[in-house]
Amino acid sequence: MQKSKYFKGKELVSPEVYKVYGEDAIKFIAKDIVIFLDLLREDLGVPILVNRPSVGITQRGLRITIDSIVKDKVKNNRLYLSAHVLGRGVDFEVPSMDMKKVYERIINNPRRYSMITRIEDPNVTLPKGYIHVDNMETGKNGIYIFKP
Repeated sequence: MQKSKYFKGKELVSPEVYKVYGEDAIKFIAKDIVIFLDLLREDLGVPILVNRPSVGITQRGLRITIDSIVKDKVKNNRLYLSAHVLGRGVDFEVPSMDMKKVYERIINNPRRYSMITRIEDPNVTLPKGYIHVDNMETGKNGIYIFKP
């Protein structure tokens, strides 16, 4: 199980998972995602936020079948194979920084951040105030920019 220097399990999994597993819930997050978050946090020198239950943001890390985003897709008979349900994707924000600069730092340093393989199109995520990264297979070199 990958331990994080900066993140608690509560910040990376949905509340229901945390209720059952506590801090051990971090075991459901891919090692590469934990490494990426810790590395980016060190590089930026400022806090990175994933889940923020105090303001109702709880599904930016691991999502499970009873989380509303997943339930809504299933209820509408839609296939949902997000990196989030596999523990391989995360959405995050860096409140003290311009998110476009954070995005550019990641995309311009694919070797440094080689543990991630994809980043969601900034035209989709940045207006909403977050960045999505994951380590889903792409068959490509570097960090692939994808549209959902």
